[in-house]
Amino acid sequence: MDYLLVKDLEIYANHGVFQSEKELGQKFLVTLKMGYNMKKGATSNNLEDSIHYGVLSKEIYDYFRSESIDLIETVAYKLVEFILKKYKIVQELTVEIKKPWAPINLPLDTVKVTINRKKRRYFLGIGSNIGDKQEYVNSAIDRLKNTNSIELKNVSEMYTTKAWGKTDQEDFLNCAVEIESYEEPEDLLKITQQIELDLGRERHEKWGPRTIDIDILFCDNEIIYTDDLKVPHPYVQDRKFVLQPLNDFAQFFVHPVLNKTLEQLLNELENK
Repeated sequence: MDYLLVKDLEIYANHGVFQSEKELGQKFLVTLKMGYNMKKGATSNNLEDSIHYGVLSKEIYDYFRSESIDLIETVAYKLVEFILKKYKIVQELTVEIKKPWAPINLPLDTVKVTINRKKRRYFLGIGSNIGDKQEYVNSAIDRLKNTNSIELKNVSEMYTTKAWGKTDQEDFLNCAVEIESYEEPEDLLKITQQIELDLGRERHEKWGPRTIDIDILFCDNEIIYTDDLKVPHPYVQDRKFVLQPLNDFAQFFVHPVLNKTLEQLLNELENK
């Protein structure tokens, strides 16, 4: 990864919890570390193929001063959102804000916060078997697409499949989507769960009927095992209704635990 560094951009602004900070203001130092592939700009010698750090610095300066915010953590995260939305070329971003005049009445060099985010590729499975299934699935996709931190990359065909795990229920309409997002996996889970809630999802029984179900199947090549989230999804290799849609756009993706492509896993499942 190549990096552009803007270090200690000095900005006088009115952020802080105390009223005196809001009224009088103080000095902040902002550092940005932006990761992206610089080859196109480096070989073309054309500024349009790169990031104009002079323009970027002025944008950050103006944005930083546009409102008064209590917490510098909030300011830092807003900068992350602003930069990653505007500069699509950036794949990884670190924002550091120093507050050298922090009013704590003790000797110190500075107080600072640092937030790092990187774009990840996620594969999600979406399904519905209650009511207007097509409408529920389409609504879930639209809500993902309209989330600022998410870019929709691919949507599979729709597949009607028998219920899995608990079979005495309506058939499901299933699809898979590929998204790019700088949300951390646990934060993306909260977003998908909120979409489920907004679309009437009720959790009464395991593998029971539902208006909408959104599963995080893969997150790049990462392996995550927590109480709330397990990635890769532990049943991917056993579910044709997951593997078949994924093979529409990611047949050569390698399962990071099983070390097999999704195409291989689908073929093995179909030949059982």
